[in-house]
Amino acid sequence: MTTLIIGKNSNLTQALLSVLPNSVALSSRNLSDTIELLEPYKHQTINLIFNNFQTATQLGEASHISQYIENSIHITAKVLEYFNETPIAKIIYTSSSSVYGNNIFCDEQDEVTPLNLHAALKVSNEKLIEQYAKNRQIDYSIARIFNMFGGNDTFSIISKILTAYTEEKPLVIINNGNAIRDFIHIDTVVEVYNKLLTTSGIPLINIGSAKGTSIRNILDFLKNHGIDLQTQNLSREELKISTANNAIMVELLEHNGFIDVENYLLERLKKNG
Repeated sequence: MTTLIIGKNSNLTQALLSVLPNSVALSSRNLSDTIELLEPYKHQTINLIFNNFQTATQLGEASHISQYIENSIHITAKVLEYFNETPIAKIIYTSSSSVYGNNIFCDEQDEVTPLNLHAALKVSNEKLIEQYAKNRQIDYSIARIFNMFGGNDTFSIISKILTAYTEEKPLVIINNGNAIRDFIHIDTVVEVYNKLLTTSGIPLINIGSAKGTSIRNILDFLKNHGIDLQTQNLSREELKISTANNAIMVELLEHNGFIDVENYLLERLKKNG
């Protein structure tokens, strides 16, 4: 069975391709121009994974709003519509912890409270997948990923810490780095997706460590181990706290051993330095 991944250039897609057998990735931008690129898969049973969204470095931009909507949700609808008659074994949609808003311990059953366009469009995609899957009686999973790091990441604050250290430049932090976040390594995310493809009846799942920490705490940890990064502070609105209730994920994986973000950074920085 082919696992078709929409969103070719994402860090998660590249990690999945290296692990999932018979997996193929297609660019959502190319599909926007030529949806017939899906034709080879129209008459076979497939899994669908949606990793498509607005480019991470452009999430705060609204200058090209129609393109933003196209990349974020319209292409999802186009793909689902194209496969209306195709047998689909499983759909996984890559969502985000941002749908919860400020939440000390996010549970899958909590009400979503998106605070920005990015989060609101994630919720819209979730509802689109849910309705489509229920109408066609397809098993689906909405994966709400918390702060992912590792792999070929060039966007997260963790990758920016590594870059700032390597290039000996100040690290730009928001609000003195005081916001609490839940960091999860990409290897765990891939492990969860691999399990979800062969497990039914999990419509919502948080992918996080259930451990909250701040960038300020991470920088203090590194400083205590001899690595002192210079910082440049910016003030702007952001989520103050977001951590996961990961009980469903732990039950699925049958373990709760995850890569610790502070030790990961310390090891990488010492290696680079």
